[in-house]
Amino acid sequence: MKQNSNWPQYLPTLLIQQIRLQWYKDCRGGNAAAQRNQYPKAMRLPKDFFSYYSFGLPTHCVSILQRPDGFQIDKDCRRLMEWKPNGTMRLHPFELIQQESGIQMRYRYDWHIGAMPERYTYDKTRQKQPLNELALDLIPGDYGRAVCNGRFRDWDTGIWYYVLDILNVMPLTEPTDSLTSFMDREPNKIYTQIDRLW
Repeated sequence: MKQNSNWPQYLPTLLIQQIRLQWYKDCRGGNAAAQRNQYPKAMRLPKDFFSYYSFGLPTHCVSILQRPDGFQIDKDCRRLMEWKPNGTMRLHPFELIQQESGIQMRYRYDWHIGAMPERYTYDKTRQKQPLNELALDLIPGDYGRAVCNGRFRDWDTGIWYYVLDILNVMPLTEPTDSLTSFMDREPNKIYTQIDRLW
């Protein structure tokens, strides 16, 4: 994706927001699931999001924990991610790949991380392979959202927990410093990889 020479260097050409909503067994199903389904899938960017950065691409990272008494935001911050021309960026379980025409977003199941249920596909020789599929092809002006879920086991305690991962991506056609960019409109492209979590 080429950057216009008139584009201010302190403003990104790509907006990324990664939201992870986590809960435990005490919030499975019923009223807790209904509340979770109503929780916003896009959030306001942090106030320092467009401040100066000497390297990398600013990325909004949010971590939310659902408890029986409500939602608690554990992390809401800007991270600078390495993003080189024609490069890739991993935001588990997704991968962004820079293309001349825009951004390709892929879903990549990683069995090392341990999300259940497993997501596999089969190659031509009928060998089982971790799912790695194109989620979205985004051109400047698009607003894409990828959503997936999984069940994980804490390696220290053995306790199961559940996750809903949301990745909002917006390749820009013109500079912006709007903190409500992801809230001002609905995505025009959506990918889901949702399975039943036991």
